[in-house]
Amino acid sequence: MYKPVKTKKVYEEIVHQIKLSIQEGKLKPGEKMPSERELAEQFNASRASVREALSAMEMMGIISIHPGEGSYVRHLPSNSMLETLAASVQTESVDIFHLLEMRKIIESEIAALAALRATAEDIEELRHTLAEMKNEMAAGGPAEGLDAKFHYILVKAARNPVLLKVAQTISSLLTSNYRSLRLALFLIPDMNHIFYESHCGIFQAVTAKNPQAARKMMCDHLDAIQEAMRWYKYGGEEVLRIFPMIYQTRQNKTFE
Repeated sequence: MYKPVKTKKVYEEIVHQIKLSIQEGKLKPGEKMPSERELAEQFNASRASVREALSAMEMMGIISIHPGEGSYVRHLPSNSMLETLAASVQTESVDIFHLLEMRKIIESEIAALAALRATAEDIEELRHTLAEMKNEMAAGGPAEGLDAKFHYILVKAARNPVLLKVAQTISSLLTSNYRSLRLALFLIPDMNHIFYESHCGIFQAVTAKNPQAARKMMCDHLDAIQEAMRWYKYGGEEVLRIFPMIYQTRQNKTFE
């Protein structure tokens, strides 16, 4: 059904081919997806890559994952908000920083709600994702997929289906239109460390059920991402490599 994946961006190619299958009617809304093992065999890819692709598609609202049951293609209306915003991004040249600004407004409140509403299961999912992120960093890989997973768990923990849809839409637009820019950040080892530490701060605030702290930690985290992206967009990779040192020095002075 699918072509073996030969590109370095394995997770991205898997998402692309599955989306194409849905668009062509080979996979229909409500239909159960092949298992993780079956997809890995069909794509000739690792199960880790398939798992990352499935997590990304759930975050984008393309599929829904039911633990113990499997993954299902979601029923999406043709005039969905995703299509409307996607068309706007493509035809009006919406700057990535407009999307990041919107994301900060929404996700800071999501973090606050998650601090109030997160269950023990949500907390454990966040803890496990942070452990995966730490292992990925130790292996020298970019933690971009796990970053997205962490934010998705927070959105679910907020227990608001409208916010979930909006967050999925923004995430999908960032992934579809600006993934190379986002990935560049996670290819800088010191940036991975900065993002990991800020995720730990958000996690601690949520665990402590402190909405004010969770809101602030999320704002600080997204401010750092936005600033780093601005450095990269206007200065390139060499300039971006300097950013972690400047950022850490500034943070240390803040806590003196």
